Amino acid sequence: MRNLVTLMAAFISFLPAAPALAQKAPVSKPEQSSLVVGALQIGSAADLEVEGIDIDVAIGSVVYSYLLKNTGDRELKLTASVSMPELQASADGSHTWVLASNNPENPVGLAVTAAGEPVTLKAEVHAYALGLDRSTGIKTERLPLIPFGAETDKALAALPPDTVSRLAALGIISPRDPDQPKEPLIADWSLDSVLSWQQVLPPGKDVPLVVKFTPVTGEYRLAQADLNDLDSMKDEICLQPEGLGALQSRLKAGDAWKVFDLTLAVDGPAHWIDNPLPVLSVQKPQADAIVAFCGTDNRTSGRATVLGVTRDNTDEVRIVIFTPAAK
Repeated sequence: MRNLVTLMAAFISFLPAAPALAQKAPVSKPEQSSLVVGALQIGSAADLEVEGIDIDVAIGSVVYSYLLKNTGDRELKLTASVSMPELQASADGSHTWVLASNNPENPVGLAVTAAGEPVTLKAEVHAYALGLDRSTGIKTERLPLIPFGAETDKALAALPPDTVSRLAALGIISPRDPDQPKEPLIADWSLDSVLSWQQVLPPGKDVPLVVKFTPVTGEYRLAQADLNDLDSMKDEICLQPEGLGALQSRLKAGDAWKVFDLTLAVDGPAHWIDNPLPVLSVQKPQADAIVAFCGTDNRTSGRATVLGVTRDNTDEVRIVIFTPAAK
């Protein structure tokens, strides 16, 4: 499962608000890989308190709920932002990503509400090649800003040879190998987007802030030949002996597991004060699913919703959901 024997061109599918697919080593086809959406960040103020952080996770949906409070006697107006995952084509075709949208400003369908009211988001988007912002040049050539996918592949294939040479010299695309003139062109730029807004906090009041999006999640299968892979990943996701035994038993019997694999940013929104540890709630897609992440409350492992608290001094948490694969 972890040996890539054939190099393939980067590929992506766009699905409307569907579960995205994460990070594992290359296989015989492009690995559906995960990307991390940034956690909420907010400007500083002496009267700002972060009273709670809850993260609800389901396959195809992540909801961050923050409880913010202005302890002062004057209204606060603070800049808040969420960073989109950096998008870049797989140079050797070993990875692919499924996004909720082909909108370069907001590829994960992120939405924010404050005290129950929708927030208007402002996007700042940059396409970088060789460290330089090449957004204008990419748009001029009528290339999509997202550097992979069917739409981008089609646009790259339509470029005339002189344009290909010019864009390759700028580091915007990778030129074809002269020995393989029919190989598809690959975008060499990366896309960065940050969504921001001004958050108003009335004096002396709690303000619930909710950030919801479709995660870019990994999806793959574990079969009998992957027993060693399971053993090597158990410590990273703090897989408990009972869950490990159930996974191994099915694999040894010749059956398989379907795996959803995602990583979440869990750093606090305010860097100058103490933030409470995020509380995690992970919904099982079916009763016999197994959920694993570091910080799990093992008393809830058999329930429909598995609870836990993220570890201190960590900015990310990896969550893996195993479901029995169809025979």
